[in-house]
Amino acid sequence: MKKTQHNHQAAELPDEIRLWLADSGYASADAFKALADLPLLVSSPAKPTRRGFPAKRQQAPAGQQDMAARLTTPTGRTQYRQRSALVEPGFAQLFQRFGRHLNYRGRQAVDTEIKLLGTVHNLNKLIKHASRSRS
Repeated sequence: MKKTQHNHQAAELPDEIRLWLADSGYASADAFKALADLPLLVSSPAKPTRRGFPAKRQQAPAGQQDMAARLTTPTGRTQYRQRSALVEPGFAQLFQRFGRHLNYRGRQAVDTEIKLLGTVHNLNKLIKHASRSRS
């Protein structure tokens, strides 16, 4: 998130980032504490529609209880629903084009490979768009 903020400022984009949407991998008390100054919605490990959710929410660490409560509001549900339309299509396109298996192992190698695949995919989209625009 810090890198995104840096890139946003470096690109001199006029608007501020109004909302951060993240999956349950970011759901930790430490993350919520470190990112407390951001407008953040993070999926809780248990979904509100699942049985036993209220009990799980009561047992969740402090920051997660607040986040789970924000996600159950109508505004929270509407805002978090945007994540699937913004993030998931990119993963689906990468999976369709390059398959679901990576060639490397280890966090740094996987991170590099994913970024390379994303760059190739986005460059291809830009080239196709530019060629259609000239026609």
